[in-house]
Amino acid sequence: MSQIKDVMRALAWALPASTAKNRLLRSIGHDVHPSAIARSCLVFRVSQVTMGANSRIGRWNLLKNMRTVSIGDHATIGRLNIFSSHPVYKKLYPDGAALDVGSHSFVTSRHQFDCSGSIVIGEYSSVAGHETKIVTHSIDVRRNAQAAYPVRIGSRSFVGARCLLLGGAILPDRSVLAGGSVLSRAREDALPGLWAGVPAVLRGPIDGEWFERSTTGTSRVFIPATGETVEDAL
Repeated sequence: MSQIKDVMRALAWALPASTAKNRLLRSIGHDVHPSAIARSCLVFRVSQVTMGANSRIGRWNLLKNMRTVSIGDHATIGRLNIFSSHPVYKKLYPDGAALDVGSHSFVTSRHQFDCSGSIVIGEYSSVAGHETKIVTHSIDVRRNAQAAYPVRIGSRSFVGARCLLLGGAILPDRSVLAGGSVLSRAREDALPGLWAGVPAVLRGPIDGEWFERSTTGTSRVFIPATGETVEDAL
C-alpha cells in the first residue's frame, strides 16, 4: 500500500504547476498553499511537503527519501537541485531527513543537499550561484559508525557558488560564506561576518543594503563601468 501511495504522489508532482495540482497535492497529504507554484519535479518517498503562500519550486528538482520539506512564504527553490537523505536517517533520526527553507529565502539551481541530518535555511537568506553541496552525514572514525548532524544557515545570510558545508556547520545570521569555501562544524556562538577559505574562518565584519532588504531577491543591477545602479532591471 505504501508503494502505491509513493507512486501516486510521484505522479502528482510530475504534473505542471496549476491550482488543480495544488488541490491534488493537498488531497494526498501535502500542505500546499493555493498561491504556491509547484512545477514538475521528481518527488519520491517524501512524507510531507509544506509550501507557504506565494512560495515556488522550479522544474526538475529531485526530492527523495525525505521526512519533511518546508518552503516558507515567498521562498523560492530554483531548478535542477537534488534534496535527499539516506533512508536510515529518515527512520532512526526524529529530526533527520528534513529541509526547512525560511520565508523569503532563495535556493538557486544545480545544488546538492544531503538532508540526512536536516538542513535549516533562515529567512531572507540565499544559497546562490551553482554547485554548492551540503553533506550532513559521514563516518565517525572514532566510533566506526555512520552519523549525521544538522546544518544551519542563519537568517539574512548568503552562500556563494561551489561551497561545501559539512555536518554540524553553522553559518551565523547576517553572514556571507565566500564562493569555494568549506564550512565545517562550528560553535553555536560563532560570530557573524564574512567567512571564507578552506576551512572557512571569520575574515571580518560585513554589512550592506542586501542585509536590510524586505524582498526575496533583488532586481537591481550595478554597472561597474559607469557606477550606475539600474532599478528593476531583472
